[in-house]
Amino acid sequence: MKSRTILQASEISKRFGGVQALDNVQFDLQGGEVHALVGENGAGKSTLIKIISGIYQKDSGHLFYEGQEVNFKNNIDARLGGIGMVPQEIQLAPRLTVAENIFMGLYPKTGYGFVKWKQLYKRAYDIAKTFGIENLIGLRVERLGTGYRQLIEILKALVFHARVIAFDEPTAALSDEETRELFRLIAKLKKDGISIIYVSHRLDEIFQIADRVTVFKDGQYVGTHSVTDVTKEKVVSMMVGRELNLYGEDKRKRGKTREVVFEAKGLRRGNEVQDVNFKVHAGEILGLFGMVGSGRTETIMSIFGVDPLESGEIFISGKRVTIKSPIDAVKLGIGVVPENRITQGVILRASIRNNITLPFVRTLARFGAINAHKEQEIVRQYMDHLNIKARSENVKVNTLSGGNQQKVSIAKWLATRSDIIFFDEPTHGIDVGAKFEIYQLLRELSDEGKGIVMISSELPEVLNVCDRILVFRDGKIAHEFPENSGLSEADVVQYALG
Repeated sequence: MKSRTILQASEISKRFGGVQALDNVQFDLQGGEVHALVGENGAGKSTLIKIISGIYQKDSGHLFYEGQEVNFKNNIDARLGGIGMVPQEIQLAPRLTVAENIFMGLYPKTGYGFVKWKQLYKRAYDIAKTFGIENLIGLRVERLGTGYRQLIEILKALVFHARVIAFDEPTAALSDEETRELFRLIAKLKKDGISIIYVSHRLDEIFQIADRVTVFKDGQYVGTHSVTDVTKEKVVSMMVGRELNLYGEDKRKRGKTREVVFEAKGLRRGNEVQDVNFKVHAGEILGLFGMVGSGRTETIMSIFGVDPLESGEIFISGKRVTIKSPIDAVKLGIGVVPENRITQGVILRASIRNNITLPFVRTLARFGAINAHKEQEIVRQYMDHLNIKARSENVKVNTLSGGNQQKVSIAKWLATRSDIIFFDEPTHGIDVGAKFEIYQLLRELSDEGKGIVMISSELPEVLNVCDRILVFRDGKIAHEFPENSGLSEADVVQYALG
């Protein structure tokens, strides 16, 4: 029996300045289904669900909910109406309790304006009991992990008996176990008749939990399919507008040089980095794989001088060097594209121009004044090289899509002309089109003779992009695969798990 339509968006348009974010798009949601919404960064996915949840106002079009046309004034208006949203960047008050966060902005009050604390905690207890976390409602949010914080966002929606919940990249910051728990929660919500809009770049997840999938491209509607009637390859081609071999054809001459451009010997820092030894050759892509907390990122950040080493030696092109801070590392030709572009990779409220030249801006100055023409020339060069989509180099980074933000983070280190670049989860949270471009970039850099190290939690990525693979576990290198040829995921995972 066909489910009835609970939500329908038709001819929705939205413009931000000179950017047409949505152009007459359509979307519908059936009762009790999980409907995935996919597309490249900047395709308009998040914009649509923010319109649906009252965060943005549409420029034109119609939104129908439960058969009635609605125009939510804000997010609270939408929540009261039965539509909730779990945002990608969870925004809670860390020093307030779980119960206080659940009712944020909507505390039950007396006629004199005093909060009815007993009623608030009783209602929070009843709602939290649904998911078995009633014992946590009195705890401050700052004491909880990412998975629990995301659950609080779900509870905020359920306070007002939500019939629709939109998830925006919900697994971006979750561990594998937290992701599995989220999927169990979504299955429970679906069983209870709640409809889910699920936005994600991870196509494997979509084929795992969704009933239907809708594709947007460049702010326009492309099509909708049942997940049982479409392949992953078909979805990718709809997203990018062409057939796409994600990993491309690697035509590099692997092993063309044995020149060692970087070497680490006996690196130690507490329990996180224990006797780590490895080399990086010119013209290769070295892969670092392991579970979260295995020591991969900790090792790289120690090398870069963020968390100084307790012991060990570092050699660049055979010469021993001392690195006590990131400034030392940059001077020695080492760059790091960090795991979290939002908190570590870019300055969101600064322009593309200022972000790219930040590590070497002093070299552009003479007598205290920056050579603006030279700065612009360098920035435009790398914007063109990485195909960063923006009106100008003066646009603030927080207005860019996730993929373009990541490209700015990469451009910053390419512009320093670093000879050794560590990429920590370089494709995290970006779409397949941007992933393809970054894989191509890594190969181009290795062709130029640079030493490239890629940390990744995505095994297919490691197996298809890297020349050698080091597997980390418990702060150590558990195994090295000197030749990445004919390896399976099982071959690598067994060493990561021990």
